Amino acid sequence: MAVSIKLTQQLKENLNKLKNVCIEFCKNYEVKGACFYGSRICGYAKENSDYNILLILENYEEGLRCDYIFIDSINASILIVDDELFELDVKKGVLGEFIAGRILTPYLPFVNERYLYEMEVNLKKRIVEEEIEELILEYGELSRGLIIKPEYFIISRLKKRAKVYPPLRYSYTNLFREDLREENLSLMKKGFLEALKLLENQIVNLNGENVTIAQNYIDKVLSRKIVKKVVNIAKFSQRAIYSYLIQGRAGRVSLELMAKELTSKLIKGLTISTSKFLLEDPKNYLYLKTEVGLINLNESSSIIDALKDFFPNTPITVKPLGGVLNEVYLITAGQKKFVAKKYSDWFGFKWFTLNLVALGTKVFSLSGKARLANEYGITQLLLTHDIPIQKIIFVNLSKKLLVKEYIEGTVFSELIKTFLKKDKLSEEEAQASIKLGEALGKIHSLNIAIGDTKPENILLTNGGEVIPLDLEQSKKGGDLAWDIAELLYYSGHYCLNVTIGLKKFVENFIKGYVKFGNLINLKKAGGLNYIKVFSFWTSAPVIWMISSILKKQLTTLEK
Repeated sequence: MAVSIKLTQQLKENLNKLKNVCIEFCKNYEVKGACFYGSRICGYAKENSDYNILLILENYEEGLRCDYIFIDSINASILIVDDELFELDVKKGVLGEFIAGRILTPYLPFVNERYLYEMEVNLKKRIVEEEIEELILEYGELSRGLIIKPEYFIISRLKKRAKVYPPLRYSYTNLFREDLREENLSLMKKGFLEALKLLENQIVNLNGENVTIAQNYIDKVLSRKIVKKVVNIAKFSQRAIYSYLIQGRAGRVSLELMAKELTSKLIKGLTISTSKFLLEDPKNYLYLKTEVGLINLNESSSIIDALKDFFPNTPITVKPLGGVLNEVYLITAGQKKFVAKKYSDWFGFKWFTLNLVALGTKVFSLSGKARLANEYGITQLLLTHDIPIQKIIFVNLSKKLLVKEYIEGTVFSELIKTFLKKDKLSEEEAQASIKLGEALGKIHSLNIAIGDTKPENILLTNGGEVIPLDLEQSKKGGDLAWDIAELLYYSGHYCLNVTIGLKKFVENFIKGYVKFGNLINLKKAGGLNYIKVFSFWTSAPVIWMISSILKKQLTTLEK
């Protein structure tokens, strides 16, 4: 970014002297761009600090060179780089942003400002893409509700660079010194805002300076199932020489030159203890959407404290919902009710057992963080498609807590137990079964699998809507047939023998499902892979009856 700083008369004179030296220095080359950067430009220079200059030359045969000059009591470090090497570092980070990093922070151009700004925006565009992808990989489904402030990209990348290149700690600590922070952050942000505009409707969506990640891009990244982190600046340097050799322009590039240029910062950096290097946590600029507003990702309040903020001077009570193994609680604040859920890591009894039973058919998320991410992310996704669902009120990621609105109604496990005892379902009961099928079909039409569709996890509200209560195993692009199989076969375990009521329930469910869902999901649910899993819970005659109805109904519907 072209900096607009107040230059003292002495500083102006010194910069002009150095400009003239640079022009003379590279008179045999075409200068692609040139700028001043570092402490003199960012405002934290000492009396004896060097002036830092970046010269980008066309067809510079040495590739990369660092020179030190001394003129009229002025010390200057000149980093000279070939334009192709510079652009490779900008676009691909082939030198770990060793050169490109000079235009990541504030700089003052004196040759070809337009070119330098174009390169700055290209650099920051790549950084945004890498940081976004890393956020998706780290937070999974939770990333669907992330609100990102532009400052996140700045702080996150600078912290990564400082971790890889410890000498940079000195520069970055001073860059965000209390008296300089606001101005330097503002200057750096301009290029990021321009980069974000270039990525709008592709990777990100913008609402003022609030950045959200495009849903289709989240789907794309999550579908790759990449296990490693995307941003690994340490590996950029390893790729550097290879990338440049391919271009046939390696010249005399040497990591020794880089080390020489960093020596002065290393010496200064030794004066700063690690404990004093406190570049703020980038998560301070990450938020989650909730029904009552934005919650910072570093939120540390307890549920009670948070609700006291929302409902001051209101008595609040908490009581467990369900059995001793349940992690769900009912919170009452005056006349309002909420459901709070704590996501412990289940590497023991509950999900581990199911993973063994369902081996080869279904894999369950075990970690609390992953399950909270699923619940939060899929809730946000369903809300964008106007699917009835409990709205989220509060999130505490560090404590793995989530609070949702409480909705009155009857869970389907209670309804189905009643259905199974009857020879004929009433019109109201038949409609409830059809609505259940319709609701699941609508969700499946979005390619979203709920993951845990036991009837006790699905509610028929007093208003007649069907709402899934448990989304901790939900996933975009998950196993849709599993949802159907679990719902129907698990419902069958409430009776030992086949009943007319069970048959009618299954038939009505299918009638509702096919209005929105795909027939192939019903067909798969009737297959042997799913039958064998639920044979641990449900009697063989009941399972085979449900499977037969699925296949028979499909044959009728396909005609």
